Amino acid sequence: MTEEITLKNGSVLVSVTGYSGESDFYAMYDIIKELLQPEHATYGVDSMCVDGSFRKDGILVRMSSECVTDFCCFHYDAANLSQEEITKIKDWIQQIVTELHSRLPR
Repeated sequence: MTEEITLKNGSVLVSVTGYSGESDFYAMYDIIKELLQPEHATYGVDSMCVDGSFRKDGILVRMSSECVTDFCCFHYDAANLSQEEITKIKDWIQQIVTELHSRLPR
């Protein structure tokens, strides 16, 4: 369901396999707002992609409809997080992806 890549700078990119483009991003964004109820969530659109972020429990997670894998993805800076915070993020992503698959099966 996901593919995780650790980048050279220690940040982590998690691709949601099989989901891409604006409509899938908006579905993912709605799920984040409904399921996680973050303190803050936002997105923006430009000529290249739609991207955004959410903050929950003080932890910032970015998301995008286009990344190096051409799938919807999440991005977080693991180098500045505790193992407990990383575990929270992985759990959030799993919840989001599970709900995305139930709403938009591929």
